[in-house]
Amino acid sequence: MSTLKGKIVVGISLLLVLIIASGAIFIEHAKVTSPTTQTVNYALYHRTHPAAEIAVSDHGAQSTTANEATTTSNPWGIAIDPLRGFVWVAEPGCNALPTCPSTFPALISKYAQADGSFIQDYQEPAGYSSPLFVAVDSNGNVWFTEPNSDAIGELDLQHNQWHQWSLPSKSVPYDLVFDKNGNLWFSEFEGNRIGFFNPATQQLVENPIPTAESNPYGMTRDPQGTIWFTENKAGVGQIASFTPTTSGKVTIVEHAVPTNQPHLITADKSGTIWFSEAFAGSIGEYNPKTGTTINYPVSLGICPNPASCPGTHISGISVDQLGRVWFTDSLSARVGYLIPSTGQVIATRLNKADAHPHDGLLVDNYGTIWFTEQNGFLLVMWPRKSIK
Repeated sequence: MSTLKGKIVVGISLLLVLIIASGAIFIEHAKVTSPTTQTVNYALYHRTHPAAEIAVSDHGAQSTTANEATTTSNPWGIAIDPLRGFVWVAEPGCNALPTCPSTFPALISKYAQADGSFIQDYQEPAGYSSPLFVAVDSNGNVWFTEPNSDAIGELDLQHNQWHQWSLPSKSVPYDLVFDKNGNLWFSEFEGNRIGFFNPATQQLVENPIPTAESNPYGMTRDPQGTIWFTENKAGVGQIASFTPTTSGKVTIVEHAVPTNQPHLITADKSGTIWFSEAFAGSIGEYNPKTGTTINYPVSLGICPNPASCPGTHISGISVDQLGRVWFTDSLSARVGYLIPSTGQVIATRLNKADAHPHDGLLVDNYGTIWFTEQNGFLLVMWPRKSIK
């Protein structure tokens, strides 16, 4: 009997050691954090909506008239919530290079997808800072990056609360995207990592990028669910991809592209990858099947080579249902599109020379173009039927 008891004790001891060891490995890998939570004050910065808010069922009857809506502060990223018919805008209140000159609470604003009209501003609580990019989850909650605070934030509209999760110092989170399982992925511009966050378990995982100091910037998800991002460090000349996992740990594959600084990135319905090429004045097309890239000049011939292009910066990028690749040129104040089959570029110069249409550009499910004018303090809506 004593021998049996001894074996049981030894067995239990070994089991406890294994459990504790595996737990330590998981915690180190997961880096679980506790969020700070604050209640939303809906009274702050609420401007009168020009009309009663349109019912969700009527948002498909979209206006055919172009519209400009004033923002309270300098706008940056855009996210569309097609289920509820809203357009969300991050207003960091500065030109992030890659962070704002100082740290201060800023705004996230809400607009009607039906006509582009303003609905409401949401003032960040104390302890938060300039939201840069935004994404909407399946519940309609708004997620955003805070480069100045090294944090990921959530505007939880289901419970009228703000949540914030801290990242390691000098991470500088930038763009963000949800995968098909509802997990959040984001680039860490100065941390040189790709972050993963599971909203259900609050598990945080960070994946180092193979190339040192690559400055990961724009992110997108292709139709197959693969996530792509750009490496924005001058001279690196790479985009990268990975297959999302539920654990958050991924293998990052880098792809060389013939451009100096790929900026933002998107995918069309066939899975072809498109990225803006910043000061090069062009757009890149990457074929994942062949690994080849085609560059399309979109600066209307005024910049024959990258070295002579101080007046162009191709920033935002999005593809419409017709396969046209839309872009913003922040330095020349132009918004336009490329027709890949012909190489034709059609662009409009905005009224203000310093409007600075930058990283905020999206085509919604109706084919409407949305973009922000960072220095013009505007959200602009161009319905598909109004575009020639």
